[in-house]
Amino acid sequence: MRRFLLLILLMAGLCSCATGRYGRGPESRDIEALPGFDGIIEAVNYPSSEKQLTERRMVVYLPKDYYRDTLKRYPVMYLFHGARGNEKTWIDSADVFHRLDSLRAGGLAKDFILVMPNMNRYYSDKEYNNGHCLRAMQAFWLQDGEAERHFLHDVVQFTDRRYRTVAAKSGRAIAGMSNGGLQALYLSADHPNSFDYVGLFSPYAQATFAAKYHRDVYKGLSWKLEEQFANPPKEYIIYIGKADFFYPHMRAYDRRLTRHGYPHTFVQAAGGHEWYNWIDFYVDFCQKIFRESDADGS
Repeated sequence: MRRFLLLILLMAGLCSCATGRYGRGPESRDIEALPGFDGIIEAVNYPSSEKQLTERRMVVYLPKDYYRDTLKRYPVMYLFHGARGNEKTWIDSADVFHRLDSLRAGGLAKDFILVMPNMNRYYSDKEYNNGHCLRAMQAFWLQDGEAERHFLHDVVQFTDRRYRTVAAKSGRAIAGMSNGGLQALYLSADHPNSFDYVGLFSPYAQATFAAKYHRDVYKGLSWKLEEQFANPPKEYIIYIGKADFFYPHMRAYDRRLTRHGYPHTFVQAAGGHEWYNWIDFYVDFCQKIFRESDADGS
């Protein structure tokens, strides 16, 4: 009965963070022309390794001096949207560039490259280019790990080739909200030597239905966590609102990590599964990452 109730809550949650229909958003030139930011915005198409998809797009926010100081390397934060979002959802809903600019101006965040990829499941180039997106309930049933399966090669390695990055575990952070938090949780566990900073914003920690059958991505979390925390991330932070329908589940996940002695931080906020919380979580996480000297490529 408890599992059934959690399932109902999960379905409701996916719907709540995806009530509007997301389109593809503005073209690349329009994203790059957004005014009033200190840094440099780039909308980048990258090749896809998925059989049915030729390419995807990500939005990249570079520090303002990136093209001036051509010797410096920068760490990278990969930030995921939730169910039915896309690569510009965090821009539209959380004003992430202005918030990062303010943190840097106040000396509260280091310079790093912010990468926001599109992590939805698409079945053709036409579907992707037309902005087709499954309904939340469909996405819940059909999640198959395809975007996650190719993420390290298609997004991380592409970013390392295209930009001057700190191409090491110490130079990478991964974070996401809701379903994106689930993706960040599993990707960091699937690739324990790739991400030193993990931020989980209101996630659900157990993939369900179709995802369970994709063992390479979504199975074996217990032994994957054991390997991940054998050389633990510098920061592994779970953020959750006390009124969030995922709160009981994430409280149990916190206890699970504690029971095994896995170092992590559990941040509890007021409120629920809402953007005002995800904005606060993002701002806090930006201040926690890349504080170690080995993540600075200067």
